[in-house]
Amino acid sequence: MKGKYSPLKEKPLRVPGQSADEAIENLIADDQTKYVAYGSTFIVFAIYEWVRSLTADTFHPILISIVAGIAVFYSVFRLRQIRDKIRNFKMGRDGERTVAEILDELREHGYAVLHDIVGDGFNVDHVVLSSHGIFTIETKTRSKSDGSQIGFAGDNIIIGGRASGNDAIIQSEAEAKWLRDLLTATTGKRLPVKPVLVFPGWFVEPMPKAIKERVWVLNPKAVPSFIAGESVQIADADVHLATFHLSRYVRIRGQETA
Repeated sequence: MKGKYSPLKEKPLRVPGQSADEAIENLIADDQTKYVAYGSTFIVFAIYEWVRSLTADTFHPILISIVAGIAVFYSVFRLRQIRDKIRNFKMGRDGERTVAEILDELREHGYAVLHDIVGDGFNVDHVVLSSHGIFTIETKTRSKSDGSQIGFAGDNIIIGGRASGNDAIIQSEAEAKWLRDLLTATTGKRLPVKPVLVFPGWFVEPMPKAIKERVWVLNPKAVPSFIAGESVQIADADVHLATFHLSRYVRIRGQETA
């Protein structure tokens, strides 16, 4: 209605798993719809040719039926791939929300907690800001069987008995460096940022010292006690300053992508 406008002056902060929800919406709205329409179009052509063949001998619907069959087969194949992607995104989203429920309880202790911080082509699932340090938390939600656990071999992570390399560790370190650089640019202070990698629902073996110095790999329920076990590293004023600038970044980023 003319003269009406939103009373909200700023974009709200992002919620846990918002990036996953956006990816699911894109898959459904774009890819899934495209392949349904693709297969359906050729089915309609085939039906049309068969109807015409019943009334005129000069029409031969076999070729278009073969083409339609190939198109439908390809569309079904792609739709199954999209279904699997959606299932994985949903599992990842639910994992992020489970971790968020644990981290949000830290607010009672005066910590600041933000979720789904979007960078250029990536996102940081959670950030905890406290006098004990600033922590980027990457959530990896993996399906498991009974008795499966997270272990280590050198600098590699072993998931359910299978080596998964160290890509997740490198990713977590990159996210922490990005946030450290962002806060340095916005606050003018070099604040300590620790990367954390969590596996919801998994038992995680004690970390080797070499890995622990680089990144914490934990069940998310252990994160609060690990943070509390750190010595005080940041003045409360600097925690508030970093929280202000990071929240501001999230809101400005939201306006840019709206």
